Amino acid sequence: MLHISNALVVLLLWLNMAGLALALRQFNVSWALTRVASPIALVTVLFCMEHFVGLGGLEWLLPFSTALSLWMVVRWRDFLRARWRTEAIFLTGFLYALGWRYAFPDIDASSEKITDLSFIANYSGGGRLPPVDRWLPPFAFDFYYALQHYAAALIGRLFGAGPGMAYNLGFCVVAALIATAAGATAMLLVRRRLPAALLTATFLLGGVGTAPLIRQINPNPPLHASVRFIGSYLTPENATLGFGRWLLQASHVNAATPDLPVETFSYLVGLGDYHPPLSGYLLLMLALLCIAHIESEMSPEWSQAVLAASVPLMIACNSWQLPLQAGLAGGYLLIRHFSGKRVDWKAVAAGFGASLLLLEPFLFHFGPAAVDAGMAIRMVPAALRTPPLLWVATFYPLVVLILLHLVCGDRSRRTVGLCLLWVLFLACSELFYVDDLYTGKFERFNTVLKWWAWIYSGGMLLIGGWNLRSSSRVCRWGTAAVLVLLLCFGGELGNQYLTAGKPHVGQLDGAGSIRDDAGERVILDLLRHEPAAIVLQRIPKDAYTIQPALTILAGQTAYLGWASHENVWRANRADIEGRRHEVETFYGGDLADSVLWLESNRIRYVLWLRDDNQLPAHTFDKLNGLIRNRYAWHGYYEVGDYHVGLWEQRP
Repeated sequence: MLHISNALVVLLLWLNMAGLALALRQFNVSWALTRVASPIALVTVLFCMEHFVGLGGLEWLLPFSTALSLWMVVRWRDFLRARWRTEAIFLTGFLYALGWRYAFPDIDASSEKITDLSFIANYSGGGRLPPVDRWLPPFAFDFYYALQHYAAALIGRLFGAGPGMAYNLGFCVVAALIATAAGATAMLLVRRRLPAALLTATFLLGGVGTAPLIRQINPNPPLHASVRFIGSYLTPENATLGFGRWLLQASHVNAATPDLPVETFSYLVGLGDYHPPLSGYLLLMLALLCIAHIESEMSPEWSQAVLAASVPLMIACNSWQLPLQAGLAGGYLLIRHFSGKRVDWKAVAAGFGASLLLLEPFLFHFGPAAVDAGMAIRMVPAALRTPPLLWVATFYPLVVLILLHLVCGDRSRRTVGLCLLWVLFLACSELFYVDDLYTGKFERFNTVLKWWAWIYSGGMLLIGGWNLRSSSRVCRWGTAAVLVLLLCFGGELGNQYLTAGKPHVGQLDGAGSIRDDAGERVILDLLRHEPAAIVLQRIPKDAYTIQPALTILAGQTAYLGWASHENVWRANRADIEGRRHEVETFYGGDLADSVLWLESNRIRYVLWLRDDNQLPAHTFDKLNGLIRNRYAWHGYYEVGDYHVGLWEQRP
């Protein structure tokens, strides 16, 4: 029944998205652009509206939207049949991501999954925005660029699903939109099916330049080895083969070498993080699709408007990539203008202005928070520059494609200009960085994480597309050889997929690991059916711990989440550390006036879970003695001194 239910949800989701695109098809002659831009437009409009009035739960809307969408799909079936390639790409992208999420649906403490889950939960209530931060009530969630998390919450609200299901469905939808934009761009640029399929497959499955080299460094590398290569994986411990040892010595790697990741789209799908780089890829691919349409003289006015609109949208999707998105859109339009081609500046202004206006309510709150963060763009000091040999090992595919185009490709002013724009992007990513709270070898980490993959992926798709249609056989076959070489990362993905354990297949609510514990399973089900409340859960570490996933997956609000993340987002506010210390002291049974503290913070439930039994002996009895007069204990799995359950505030 689980798989049948999931299949029905997927079918309804596709039907409603197809209906939305059909409703807006009259505004654009390109079905691919409509397919990609229509959900972005709807989400942005609703995001603006809910800053003025919350729309609440949307489950009531699903039967009506489904019926209307079904009617439209049936009526316009010939229209869809004629555009089956676009639909095939959309479904391929969706099912590709769903295959990963279906096999590995758990929302666990690896990377930023639980962070993303909490962002989705923030928007799940349907109240007026900005919402309450589910990790630090009663303060507002107004400091993060979370438009994609709002979009996932909309899916959850429409289907009446919890934040875990919304997480996994939202991931698949965004991946489908990215794949659709990338595939349509490749087809417009290449104009031949097989080379376009190769280019799209390289984006979906391929890696960076280190991917073909990684098994010459270590015979059994983990999936992250090639994307977390510089400053992380390339170490004396991992470089066990001759080539790896030579590369270590030749590049002068040491403990201070900066950690510089390049997380490609293919890697992110395998990783399963519903994090802002996904939005960055979506807006990048949307911009490239617009450029491909403009160059093909297809709906140039709408394409230029959408291209311009993508720039302000990046503020609410992944602000780190705003300079790159602005550079791409502005640089292309200027290159086109100075090449003697028409630019519809009115359409550009309309698209940019409409997008900025819709985001104004969000920016009103987000702007001051961004200023408080105090981050500035600075020059990269010499000690933090990328080792030249390792830079070449990472970026040689893009460099080769640029050289092939400039030397033997079918050059025009616009293609040469865009090649030089990409060279400028590469240079700027090595000369400048955003100075955040990270220091030492991680000083450039966040900047490179957000910039390098965007530059690499966009350049490979755009320049690779031109090269694959070149009249020069050297250019075409040289480019194809590079792309085929990069597809070896698909083998790493396949190995990870086949060999990793899959204990919770199909449990798309993401709570499979929690249900493995008999007591925590009861608590999860109980809290899902209780009115909204603040729940106290012990957080044993400041970050990257499974807590408070149970609380968030149950649709409740945690009194405290990962303290280190809240400190980063809120510029090390003193009360966050104070709250963390109070929670730690409370769970040790040493907080004076524990009951008064709980009630003054409006905490209704206090959880005692499996990991809490690792506290010193008799801590449970000590804590129970302090609060039992006002909080009743409910044990759901108890054996001797082992307890799993919760305290509930008495009426």
